[in-house]
Amino acid sequence: MTAALPPELVTYLVARAQQREQAIDARLAELTPRERSLVRDAAVMGYVQGRMDERARAETPKDTAILRMVIDAALLEERRYAILRGVAHQYAEPGAES
Repeated sequence: MTAALPPELVTYLVARAQQREQAIDARLAELTPRERSLVRDAAVMGYVQGRMDERARAETPKDTAILRMVIDAALLEERRYAILRGVAHQYAEPGAES
């Protein structure tokens, strides 16, 4: 038997989930159609390649769900994925001089 979560915690978790969805939507809206396409293809390719392990038996989500998971993860990362987070407009190798 599992205990129910306190209503305040449920409210907080729902609000945070909505905030993350809004942040994902905002970031995707800032990308050009070409950038969105490239990010989607790379995200899906990486996800599917990671799931090819024989032990991975779970069903692969749809492309849009994978894309949103990748953008969400990038927005939470403070030191990497500058382009996906919208803080850089062109790629530079890590450690390279600007």
